[in-house]
Amino acid sequence: MQKHNMGFTLLELMVVLAIIAILATMAMPSFESKNTRAQVIESVDLIKNLKDSVGLFYQTEKKFPRHNAEAGIPKPEFLIGNYVERIDYVMGAFNITFGNKANGVLKKKVLSIRPMVVTASPESPISWVCGNSPVPEGMTVVGVNNTNIENKYLPINCF
Repeated sequence: MQKHNMGFTLLELMVVLAIIAILATMAMPSFESKNTRAQVIESVDLIKNLKDSVGLFYQTEKKFPRHNAEAGIPKPEFLIGNYVERIDYVMGAFNITFGNKANGVLKKKVLSIRPMVVTASPESPISWVCGNSPVPEGMTVVGVNNTNIENKYLPINCF
């Protein structure tokens, strides 16, 4: 009678490990993209209250402020976050510059958030356009889009 060993051979274990490594390598870019997008989304939330200040200025003055001080918001170097190095407000546009703990592909990159007004009715509430997102017909966007982040890292409403 022959004795049969019921365990796995070293070769079989190495093949299984190789397959797992290949699958893990394929999943990594997907994870990085989602993680980077989450950092952008969290950073955009920093300007939520700042948009209210700009909106109030627009309602009272019927024009957009030119810079942070005129908008009544802190200096750019004081508007920071986990992933944000500074937030500049220039002629209508919030320019979020990434840094600090941001993913390497975001460091020193900029995302612009710009106000939009209804062309035929300036009294209508303002809306905001993110990054490279197209401007709806009948609306006019204010400010310059300085976004230089690849679309794959932007939230879906920013391209």
